[in-house]
Amino acid sequence: MAEEKPIIAQIDMSSNEYGNGEYHGAVGAERGCPESVSLNRNVTARIQNPLAGIPRANLFKNVEDFALEVGLTEEMHLLQKGALVAQDPPAFESVELLNEVEKEALRNEVLHKWRQPRSLYFTVILCSIGAAVQGWDQTGSNGANLSWPVEFGVPDTGEFATDYNTWIVGLVNAGPYIASALL
Repeated sequence: MAEEKPIIAQIDMSSNEYGNGEYHGAVGAERGCPESVSLNRNVTARIQNPLAGIPRANLFKNVEDFALEVGLTEEMHLLQKGALVAQDPPAFESVELLNEVEKEALRNEVLHKWRQPRSLYFTVILCSIGAAVQGWDQTGSNGANLSWPVEFGVPDTGEFATDYNTWIVGLVNAGPYIASALL
C-alpha cells in the first residue's frame, strides 16, 4: 500500500475575498496564523479557532487595525475584550480585562442559553407560520399555473404561445407578491 500523502490546504494570505490582491491587515506569520492547514490532521473535522495561539500583542494590533478600518475606535476596549474571550471561550473567567458584570453575563449565556426575550420567540414563531402560509400559497399558484393559461386562452408554451402570453402569465403569477409589496 502506497504511503498516503498529506492533504494541505494553502491559504492565500496575499489577497482578499474578491481576489484583487488588496489585503487590509497583517499577513501570515505577522498575524500569528499558519499559512497552510493540514486537512489530514484535523481528525475531528471541526473548524479550528482562528484566534487561538495568536500572541496578545498581535491580537490587539489586529483589533486596532480592524477598528481603524471600520471606524470603531471608540469601542476599541470592548473589541479587545471580545477578542480575548473569542480566543478561548471556555476560559473567559481568566480574562483579567473583564469586570465581574461582564463575566456574570457570559456565565448566564453559557448556563441559560435558552433564556431569551419572549418577543424573540414570538417573532421566530410568527415568521415560521408566515413562511408556511407563503409556501402553501406558492404551491397553490404552481399547481394552478399548469392549467389556467390554456383554459383562458393564453398558453405560454406550445405552438400558440406568444411573448404577450408569457408576460400575462408572469404578471398573474407575480400578482400576490406585487399586492403584498403595495400594502
